[in-house]
Amino acid sequence: GIIIISVLIFLNKKNENFDSLLSEKFYEASILIDKKKNKEGTIILESIIEKGNKLYSPLSLFLIIEKKLINDDQKILNLFDKVLAIKKIEKENLNLIKIKKAFFIMKLDNEIELISLLNPIINSESIWKKEAITILGDYFLSKNEEVKANNYYKLLKIKKNN
Repeated sequence: GIIIISVLIFLNKKNENFDSLLSEKFYEASILIDKKKNKEGTIILESIIEKGNKLYSPLSLFLIIEKKLINDDQKILNLFDKVLAIKKIEKENLNLIKIKKAFFIMKLDNEIELISLLNPIINSESIWKKEAITILGDYFLSKNEEVKANNYYKLLKIKKNN
């Protein structure tokens, strides 16, 4: 029993140290970006994403997007995929990241990827279901595809009546 408890305490401390290190790295990257040293800050943020931390990896991705630190859309999509592959992120937080990815994909006008990303949320009981439906409805409306848009908007009305 003592050995198991000791191992658990050690692993917990190791995780705390890892999170603390990532926190410091994230803060360092933020300061560099504030000082207009975007390249150095971006390198740190990408390395944080590679670590697969459930808190700091998504935050790093969002900072990269918010500050427009990477102009390569495919690279951003790859970073999204790395974050979405993190097993320790809770389901609803993953769905929120998918919603954020959907806004990014809308800009790229990739209908198939957008639908395949959002349909699992729409077909679930996620708290993000309404947002996913609205995004697709708005997307199709912006493309003057009113029939498709209305099909999604009808899902919102059905949900309200339940």
